[in-house]
Amino acid sequence: MESNEKRLKTEMKIQRAFIKIVSAEGFDKLTISALIKDAKINRGTFYIHYLDKYDLKSQYEKEIILDIQNIFSNYEKPDLDHRNKSLNKNNAFLQLFKYLYRQKELSLILLKDYDSKFVKDIKGLVLSVASNATEDDDKLPKNYANELLAQGILDFLIYWLEGTPVLKPQKIYDIFIYTRTLNPEQLSNRCK
Repeated sequence: MESNEKRLKTEMKIQRAFIKIVSAEGFDKLTISALIKDAKINRGTFYIHYLDKYDLKSQYEKEIILDIQNIFSNYEKPDLDHRNKSLNKNNAFLQLFKYLYRQKELSLILLKDYDSKFVKDIKGLVLSVASNATEDDDKLPKNYANELLAQGILDFLIYWLEGTPVLKPQKIYDIFIYTRTLNPEQLSNRCK
């Protein structure tokens, strides 16, 4: 029990140092020396937990992907049907907002690595819940529709997490759901 608690405390120190350094300087400038100095641990302790900085980042990404997969597996998709007045408030997207809020600093760092496999995986997960994919349209190929939908949601999440202050999950969820019911013209009318 004590060793698990000690391990968890060490991992939290490493994560706080990772967030602090990567937020300030970027992942490319992150060094193990800077990380262990900020975390106040020795080099050997770091290497007990991780192979290198890439392994550290990869483990954070895998943990977030797994957690989001679990959310999307255990909660239903929001029903945006205007006729349905009893919108399920305990659905996959509300749970996603709650999770990202709890992990906001780490999530934001990882989501802003736009070309990463992590971001592509997150887009795929978002599409699995957000896409209806019931209609074929010759004017809009499916891959473009998917990218517009997934990137729009990803940009929304990043914008939210960068906010000062970061809105509470229920508030941002309500805004998100409302925007899903607007067409582009209605949305643009609210931008003026």
